[in-house]
Amino acid sequence: MMQNKRENKTEKSTERKTEGKTERKIGFIGAGNMASAMIRAVTGKGVFRGSEVMVINKNNRERIETLQHECGVLAAKSLEEMASLCSTLVICTKPDQVTEVLDTLSPVLDEEHLLVSVVAGITIRYIQSRLVREVPVVRAMPNTPVEVGEGAIAISAGEAVSPDQRAQVEEIFRSLGKVVWVSEGDMDVITALSGSGPAYFYKLALAMSRAAERLGLERNLARELSAQTLIGAGFLLKYNGADTEDLLRQVVSPKGTSAAALRVFESKRLDSIVEEAMTKAAARSVELSGLPERRMLTKSRKIVVKIGSSTITDENGNLKERHIKALVDQIAKSVAEGRQVLVVSSGAIACGRGRMRVNMPDSITGKQALAAIGQGLLMRTYECLFDAHGLTVAQILLTREDLASPKRSALCKNTLDELLLQKVVPIINENDTVAVDEIRLGDNDTLSARVAVLAQADLLVILTDTDGLYTMDPRREPNARRITRVRDINSDLLGMAQSSGGPLGTGGMLTKLWAASLALEHGIPTVIANGAEENVLVSILNGQEIGTFFSRDSFPPEVVPARPSC
Repeated sequence: MMQNKRENKTEKSTERKTEGKTERKIGFIGAGNMASAMIRAVTGKGVFRGSEVMVINKNNRERIETLQHECGVLAAKSLEEMASLCSTLVICTKPDQVTEVLDTLSPVLDEEHLLVSVVAGITIRYIQSRLVREVPVVRAMPNTPVEVGEGAIAISAGEAVSPDQRAQVEEIFRSLGKVVWVSEGDMDVITALSGSGPAYFYKLALAMSRAAERLGLERNLARELSAQTLIGAGFLLKYNGADTEDLLRQVVSPKGTSAAALRVFESKRLDSIVEEAMTKAAARSVELSGLPERRMLTKSRKIVVKIGSSTITDENGNLKERHIKALVDQIAKSVAEGRQVLVVSSGAIACGRGRMRVNMPDSITGKQALAAIGQGLLMRTYECLFDAHGLTVAQILLTREDLASPKRSALCKNTLDELLLQKVVPIINENDTVAVDEIRLGDNDTLSARVAVLAQADLLVILTDTDGLYTMDPRREPNARRITRVRDINSDLLGMAQSSGGPLGTGGMLTKLWAASLALEHGIPTVIANGAEENVLVSILNGQEIGTFFSRDSFPPEVVPARPSC
């Protein structure tokens, strides 16, 4: 049975060859530095003739013309044409272009194709998720020295890749340098080591030559000697047979010039600097894997936008009308583009406090009274600003019980659907006048997620007064780094969000994590971003890297903390 299947596959492959697609044709999608280096290498080494190589580039026609002149390659008119003529396709685009490429190729690819990606950060799993059929996928991380046949190429194969296809891939890349097969889980570190590694050496060569110039050497001589020193050291490392530590001991005498220089490196903690740099590079590789998914946000048609109190009111409870207007303008633009937008807006209590100008009791009853005062002021502001765009708003006040009751939630959904059908913008808030637990917890974050689930939204956007999640409190720690994409919630992240003062931003970050997890459990991606950032909503809907992005698989259900009951 298995033999017959293989024979049928061979017959099918032969039929495809007679239609024009041959095993010897390879197509490169993209003509940037890496693609150009690979094309020059495979044609220069004779792995492929120029006539067996096709290339397509979205922009910069000059690159293709240069490759045609130098290597004799063929220019494809479209991705569909390339797929019809080439059995092997190599994706060499920028990460944020991968989704568009895969969506175009998906209808025309089948199991007879071999898809090779050299795009940093893009996983095999993501590529396969965008394809209709089970297409063999290989992920490779070459570096630019492939152009001279001295590249370092790490390769990982998907489950559908056959032994023959593995051999084919290895043949292609072996002519470009050293090939190693690795687990895909190691790719981010490999990207930081060998993928970005040439840049480290160029930086070192440049630093050495500039130092030599300052010490008196002529510029060209300094650069020539610097480059040759690194080249020669690299050859020794490759062909000498000794390991790096042995070579280091051979060239460093205890009281010599090399030892004097290395003591400076040690005093400046060169090892720590390199480790930190590679850690950042590996983290960036992880972040890049989220960019194609962000591109999917451009297709969002129904969006829930949660606006936090600190985004629209100041510390005295005064409305930030300029900020509100900017957000309303962006929401109106989205509606004009055919999207449906539901707004969950906080700010009633803060707005009421600003209006009263006297000290109100800081009790539940006092806050309920402030909410009753502030809600009307808030709605009046929204009504005036949306009216300038010809849009009508509708006020909807909800409690947890409204959404917990099947009958009441169904009625609410029907109302929301009708409002959206009429191009009315719902302005939703907690009914703080009667709510108790919600006021205590500042629960509009969770309300926004529940509304997103009820309305079957494509995207939840939570706008706050921070740029997203941070590794540390950015107000106190200059080394704090924004987390651009969250794959998983762990105890460290929860601990930061739960601690007093909120190292990730303001004290409401934990409820934002609950909201994100609830949305993601229902397949709704979430972005937490700074509501004061210029064109924040437009940027998110354009798929740009802004805020913290939670993708569908970010939270394994078993590690999402249960929301405490009050």
